[in-house]
Amino acid sequence: MKKPTIILALTAMIACQEKQAAPEALADPTDLKVEQSDLTTVRLTWTDNAQGEKEYRIYLRGESDPYHVPPINKISPDATEYVFTDLVSGALYDFGVQAVSDNSNLSTKIIYLNDYKILDREGLGNVEGGQKVAAPSEVTVKQKNNTSVTITWKDNSSDEKGYNIYMRESSQESFGEPVEVLEADKTSYEYTGLASGKTYIFGIQAAGETILNDSPVVSGDAITLIDMAVIPVVTAVKSSYAYIAVSYKVDKLSGSNPEHGICFSESGAPTVDGIKVAGPAISAKTEILQVVPNAYLQDGKEYQMSAYVKNGDAYFYSEPQSVKLEAQPETPQLKWEKQTYEGLADGIEIYKTTSQLNGRNFNAWYAVADLSKVDFKVTYPETVGSKKTVQSQAEAAEGCQVLINGAIYGNYNIGVIMTEGKMTQQWHGEIEGCYWATNSQLYQLTRPIIGVDQNGKAGAYWVGVPQQGTFYYYDRPQANVVGQATYGKVTATSPVTASQWTPYYAISCGPMVLYDGKVAADNSMVDDTHYYTNYECWDESGVYSAHPDRSAVGVTEDGKIVLFICDGRIDASQGAYMKELGPIMKSIGCVHAMNLDGGGSTGMWVSGGGMINHKDGSSWRAVKSTLGFFKK
Repeated sequence: MKKPTIILALTAMIACQEKQAAPEALADPTDLKVEQSDLTTVRLTWTDNAQGEKEYRIYLRGESDPYHVPPINKISPDATEYVFTDLVSGALYDFGVQAVSDNSNLSTKIIYLNDYKILDREGLGNVEGGQKVAAPSEVTVKQKNNTSVTITWKDNSSDEKGYNIYMRESSQESFGEPVEVLEADKTSYEYTGLASGKTYIFGIQAAGETILNDSPVVSGDAITLIDMAVIPVVTAVKSSYAYIAVSYKVDKLSGSNPEHGICFSESGAPTVDGIKVAGPAISAKTEILQVVPNAYLQDGKEYQMSAYVKNGDAYFYSEPQSVKLEAQPETPQLKWEKQTYEGLADGIEIYKTTSQLNGRNFNAWYAVADLSKVDFKVTYPETVGSKKTVQSQAEAAEGCQVLINGAIYGNYNIGVIMTEGKMTQQWHGEIEGCYWATNSQLYQLTRPIIGVDQNGKAGAYWVGVPQQGTFYYYDRPQANVVGQATYGKVTATSPVTASQWTPYYAISCGPMVLYDGKVAADNSMVDDTHYYTNYECWDESGVYSAHPDRSAVGVTEDGKIVLFICDGRIDASQGAYMKELGPIMKSIGCVHAMNLDGGGSTGMWVSGGGMINHKDGSSWRAVKSTLGFFKK
């Protein structure tokens, strides 16, 4: 029996079995994840799939490192996490892990989580984790001077540890580290050292106990710093029931006399897209006084107001200010008695008062006509340059029922007169609608005008004449201030878009003393000589400061025409100031009213009564135009 053969066979079989039971390669780790806890620290986690590994090796590869890097640490087997420290915020990293055996041939590959960007504070503020403090809101950024801005926000948190302020230029994609760390409860910060012409974005973040408790960063709108010299500065504001007067200046202008003026808003910052009132000629560093008539604004309403100027393609605005018109003056309580005249046409009523006006004796009359029953007409002597009394013109006009004196005149009627839809040839022209003021400055005017169209519908406007034969009618005046800067010629869109009105009979004079139910003229003065509401540049000593005989024409809300006169400069009646005329016309039912020629020209003729105001016929001066009521 050959035992050695059996032993050899058994030995071979055992050796074969031992070879089949050799160790297997380690399983790769999976599910690699990174959690960042602060600006320099992340936690790498993975699933341990290996059996019998000796250790885990940790790798860190930066953007500039070679592909193959040595491990930075060796940690215990069965580990599933590792904390990396001293990283750089904003940098990209690859994080690697490897299960290692005693037999290097059995170790796993290095498994990487690639291209992880270390988050900055802004990014970490948006990471879920921890109880966030409430974020600020209503972030606003306003330029303070050429190199600084003021940032304001609403504090919505009661438990923040402070506020982080961020800044970046518009070319940068995200914020870096905070530029300033403030204490809690702050709501504003001034950032300095900026550059004019650059665009910046600022962010605010409420800070918690840790970065993960920080609120998200809330950004304000981008702001481009400008040269503050192009921003208008308001130097004075004056309010009246008749106007808002604003003085302003600009240190640096783009071009000659750029677009500028005053704008208003009922809420929010005013812009030229809201209520806009263009200003007179402007030059750099020269203070401009601009008056905004109350026709643009509502009584009792508060507005935000700014001066604006256009430099290049951009509008720049002064700091908004709150303004509002003062309360309208009280209307006088005059007792009016209806007068009767034999033969007066149906549709016309005459009233008289002898009530005192603000403590002075006062005699006045007014005639009111229903234009569905009688006609309103404007008349003038046929011969160029001629004058006739109101009485002689009334007696010569067929069907005349009531007639009063008309426009102020020199050698010609001053202003526009329309009869049967045509301009009277007696028009002065006033240098193509302009007027030489007392200081020899040339002013472009819009004069008040009241009349009717061919259907007898009454209207009240301001008329501008940029050249002979061209007429524009506006529901707002061009508000000249005598002695101040001048406006350019009127156009179809300046001072406002012209109204579509075709007067058949109309007369212009001024000033407008009542418009849209608001008293439009007062006696407040710019200085010892000039008045704020003298938009038509009248001789101020006679028109505004005195209280002579007065004449006026008005329109009621239901479309009737009112003709008014009062005596003055006699013991029985001492006339009316211009500031009193608007309230008087309002008290008798007018919503629009315009001053006419006064003094010795004042007179009212009534069919069946003749001249009814002060009976001294020598005081009735010959005039160049009249207006009144006629039988249909």
